Amino acid sequence: MSPVANQLFESALHLSDDERAELADRIWRSIDGDTQEEIAAAWAAEIKRRIEASDRGEGHWLTEEEVNQRLEAKYGPLQD
Repeated sequence: MSPVANQLFESALHLSDDERAELADRIWRSIDGDTQEEIAAAWAAEIKRRIEASDRGEGHWLTEEEVNQRLEAKYGPLQD
């Protein structure tokens, strides 16, 4: 990180959590261009698509046990 970027980061650490979150969001939007509203709308459309697919009987659904087995196989024993 450049000295200027490092100085900005150090200064940002003195902001409140809310201010840092807003700053991070504004910086991210300046890079990515997507707003939170656009992201939320995209997720809503995806959720709707998945619900409609489920209503049509499409897709393969896993039980909780199957999900846990896959997670344990990949990451090790799950903790309660």
